Amino acid sequence: MSSKTFSHVLSRNKVFPKTLAHWFLALFVFLATAGCISAESEFRGAWVTAWTPGFFNSEEIDGTIAAAKKAGLNALFIQVRKNGDAYYNSQTEPKGAGIECDFDPLGVFIKKAHAAGIEVHAWVNTLRMWSSKEYPTDPKHIVNRHPEWINKDKDGNTRASEGLYLDPGIPEVRAYIVGIIEEIVKNYDVDGIHLDYIRYPGKNWGYSDLALKKFWDETGTTTKPAPDDAKWFQWKREQVTRLVREIRQRVKQIKPRIVVSASTVAWGDRPDNFAASSPFAVVCQDWKTWLAEGLLDANCPMNYKQESNPKQAASFRNWLVGFKQWSSGKPTYVGIDVHSNSVSDVIKQIDAVRKSGLDGFVLFSFNESKRRNAIAEAIGKTSITRSAFARPQQCSAALHQ
Repeated sequence: MSSKTFSHVLSRNKVFPKTLAHWFLALFVFLATAGCISAESEFRGAWVTAWTPGFFNSEEIDGTIAAAKKAGLNALFIQVRKNGDAYYNSQTEPKGAGIECDFDPLGVFIKKAHAAGIEVHAWVNTLRMWSSKEYPTDPKHIVNRHPEWINKDKDGNTRASEGLYLDPGIPEVRAYIVGIIEEIVKNYDVDGIHLDYIRYPGKNWGYSDLALKKFWDETGTTTKPAPDDAKWFQWKREQVTRLVREIRQRVKQIKPRIVVSASTVAWGDRPDNFAASSPFAVVCQDWKTWLAEGLLDANCPMNYKQESNPKQAASFRNWLVGFKQWSSGKPTYVGIDVHSNSVSDVIKQIDAVRKSGLDGFVLFSFNESKRRNAIAEAIGKTSITRSAFARPQQCSAALHQ
């Protein structure tokens, strides 16, 4: 029974005066919220990519949700923008590959996952927009509509090792990405917006003509900066932070309850100082500041390390210390690579996250495979040892069912 129905029954019953009905309603809300808090002991999530089967049709969605329930997961991150495309009904970008024209993967996934008590976070590749060697043929694709927005390195190359990127130093690029996310938030009952590739490809990038002009206009500089120029590098960090800030502002204006999170970099080993870390010093991703300023509601650092390699296993745990140290009290859901680890090693890393006192984990990835079944079964058998951790949007949703 919803809180609205409960109130209506009490107020219409002559045995209970209206004030008493309100008192019982308050008690009901308190108990419902308390139950929500105690029901969730940690965030247990997984990424589902748009590269292999997992949500391309109703049958795949049913399989993914069943596996998630078996594993005891409570959140799934669905890749709704992979390569400048859309795995949802979009008026802005072309339909993603692998799905029927009349099928809405995100819409169907939300309906089925929510019915199973699982959150759905829309996973958006923000700045990387194409990964294949051949350019897209669809004239609607952003590469073809705005080639001047493509990021360049210091020598004028446009293809990074991971593909083509948009340049966040161009204000129109940031506005375009915000518009994509606005379309999702307005049209779908997502629990979160999850940002990926929210960074530069590397230190030598950011030299698109429009971005350089913007840098010169804002700083008074008149020459092309060197890749290691301190003013230039900080300006580039600020462009990525501007994008995160603009996304958050728009999302919260439309639906304040939606969680804004990001897949963040945790390459190599953790240094003592965040300024020496790979995200800050290589790809201009200042996620420590994003957390300190409240631009993210949660951090999902991709702590992809092989447990069987002693050096990497130690690095995995070193980063856990840094995540907590640099979190500013915001939740951290640690990304764990299930492809380079055995099932037992995945369990070891989950256990390390729990012992660290962090807030949960996210598995990469959770698409259809025999391995997924084995991992789901193994994780489902593990006991939840952490103290209760509540997410307000779950409590709010529970009261309106």
